[in-house]
Amino acid sequence: MSLHRFLAYLVMGCWIAVTAVVVGTALQWFAARGTSQVKMQRSRDAQREANGDPAATLQRYPLDTAEDREAAARAQRTHELLVLKAETANQEMSDAIQMEQVEQRQFWVEFGVWGGLTLLGSALLAEKERPTQAQ
Repeated sequence: MSLHRFLAYLVMGCWIAVTAVVVGTALQWFAARGTSQVKMQRSRDAQREANGDPAATLQRYPLDTAEDREAAARAQRTHELLVLKAETANQEMSDAIQMEQVEQRQFWVEFGVWGGLTLLGSALLAEKERPTQAQ
């Protein structure tokens, strides 16, 4: 077996392996995209919930009775929890988007390697035309 044919088979084996890796990375990228979209929606919902809280309205009015003060304190705690929930959702969204971007970059690098192996393999496997002898 010649070195040329050995290299061609070696490149073809690497191409098959890289094909599987590229497909797996593409699936991970699409899963990360779905996760980031879910996290974005959760973050928007948490922001809406935190912004729509009536705690700010309660603080405008004078708190004359103990019940009013307790209600205002409960509303303030609820508002603080909603804001914390929104901040947590924003951080999770940011992490999910970064993970999606990492997967995307990894996919394109692997796809470039796959394309290079495709070109190299086709060049190695291409057989030169042999001139036919005139009879």
